[in-house]
Amino acid sequence: MIRHLLKLVWNRKRANALIMLEIFISFLVLVFVLTMAISTVGRWGKPLGFEWRDVWQVRVDTGRTPQDADPEGAAMVERVLREVRTFPQIESAAASGMPAYSTATWTGVWRVDGKRIETTRDDVTDDFATVMRMPIVRGRWFSAADDGASYRPVVVDEDLAHAMYGNADPIGRKFNEDDREIRVIGVVPPYRKYGELSAPNVNMAFTRDSLRGAHAQAPRFLVVRVRPGTPAAFEETLTKRLHDIAPEASFRVTRMESARRLMNRIRMIPVVVGGIVALFLISMVTLGLTGVLWQNVTRRTRELGLRRALGASGANVRRQVVAEVALLATIAVVVGVAVVAQLPMLGIFRVVTPAIFTAGILAALGVIYAITLLCGMYPGWLASRVPPAEALRYE
Repeated sequence: MIRHLLKLVWNRKRANALIMLEIFISFLVLVFVLTMAISTVGRWGKPLGFEWRDVWQVRVDTGRTPQDADPEGAAMVERVLREVRTFPQIESAAASGMPAYSTATWTGVWRVDGKRIETTRDDVTDDFATVMRMPIVRGRWFSAADDGASYRPVVVDEDLAHAMYGNADPIGRKFNEDDREIRVIGVVPPYRKYGELSAPNVNMAFTRDSLRGAHAQAPRFLVVRVRPGTPAAFEETLTKRLHDIAPEASFRVTRMESARRLMNRIRMIPVVVGGIVALFLISMVTLGLTGVLWQNVTRRTRELGLRRALGASGANVRRQVVAEVALLATIAVVVGVAVVAQLPMLGIFRVVTPAIFTAGILAALGVIYAITLLCGMYPGWLASRVPPAEALRYE
């Protein structure tokens, strides 16, 4: 039976080749879209490692070019923080270089015990964990006890701790960066800086900015936790007060809720665009495959009528047409699976887990077979209704 179907497919190889190419391309696009969709759904419910509700961001622009050391700008930020904490509407306030849901990113590479580890970092002040309500899993957060330390303290999340030291306790471990000793003093839960749609294993590290000394840096953001129910009118009051405190700088207040909404939309763009492309390709495959099969049934009246005359039932004829469609889809997806199987060598598992990648392939296979078999149902039904007398008309 399979040999007979292969011969039928080969006899119409030009028309079938175009259909198989469309199925192949659709399969590749579906693997990408469905893998990203499954990964997105799976990531959405995971803990963020912080609490974004009732947190406002204040963008600070000192008018100077960002630099490693800016003691004047740091002193201004410290003065602003002291004044901000006096508002009864504000529970706590801190400074951050790249807070959650912001597009600002600081990435780097640490070499620990001979391993090259990519990290995402943020330079924060001592009250940052309080503002963001970040629990401490091991060790401690930054405090005044770190003033004057001969090393640079760092707090890492659990993903980075595992990447650096595996299952060993990271507290107290030290390594060097730019001839300066760095020591791990605390561990927090996995910190998903980019929110619900963050890629897995962000490897987040927090370094301390005391806002004092010759090497102090001026953070670009303030993060403040307001009391629940604080009205939107307080934004204008806060902005005016900030300008009064530091007229040489500009401030822009936004709610972290708004930044979260924008970040999630940005992260969803690839999935949405991929979904539109996949829908377009699937529509083209559906129309093309249905048209080709319909035309084949019309042209093969003598063949189908002869099969009916020799005793084949309508169900057998219908199964033959559907089997031809399944064969076309199988040839296309076998080539597609062979192509996508090479993706792990290109580092796909740094973006998604093997389980999600496998689920994406299986889901794409399911969609392809469902569409192609659905396309074969109506032409198969037409073929099953060809009467044996139709074959005799051509004799």
